[in-house]
Amino acid sequence: MNERLLIFDCDGTLVDSEGIANEVFVSHVQNLGIPLTNEEAWEHFPGTSLALCMKYVEESFDVTLPDGFIGRYRQQQRIAFAEKLQPISGVKKALSELNSLKCVASNGPMDIIRRNLITAKLDRYFDDRIYSAYDLKKWKPLPDLFLHAANAHQMAPEDCVVVEDSEAGIKAGLNAGMTVLAFQPSHQKYMPNMEGTITFDDMAELPEVIASL
Repeated sequence: MNERLLIFDCDGTLVDSEGIANEVFVSHVQNLGIPLTNEEAWEHFPGTSLALCMKYVEESFDVTLPDGFIGRYRQQQRIAFAEKLQPISGVKKALSELNSLKCVASNGPMDIIRRNLITAKLDRYFDDRIYSAYDLKKWKPLPDLFLHAANAHQMAPEDCVVVEDSEAGIKAGLNAGMTVLAFQPSHQKYMPNMEGTITFDDMAELPEVIASL
């Protein structure tokens, strides 16, 4: 593989946001008297859309979340990200060493993706090459977002490498017919199904992993 497109997930792959988002979501739900636990959030939510997280809560606890839930959650999340968000350890080193074309494809809303990349000082590695499932209305594990990113750069799926940490993202990459690198750091609190992927546990080693493809 010579010319290739590297497609990065954002949350949990570029920025260490999964724990912050789960903490805010669980707290917000518990404040409504719903006994959602952090363990449940880590088991069911990484890589999924907010709509699916809310659906899980409503179906699991036989409740209807109130109007305004999303707005209040997003406001609290924005404050928490501004205070706590950090880049994934080793990712700046990896991005600076990778010469291939790079883009971001995330299940998150575009404004949050951009804000988080700026907060983590990673935006300069991607410029405007950022794609949100909210723009397509199709979320991972559907392959549409990754295929859209590939098409935007006139790249065939087999010439794309997806870097992901969640099961939904891994499935999306495999369903798109792309090579999938599954980032699985030792401290990660959930274990996705990584069958069919190439796994690695240190983001600083990503250039070596890609060079070996």
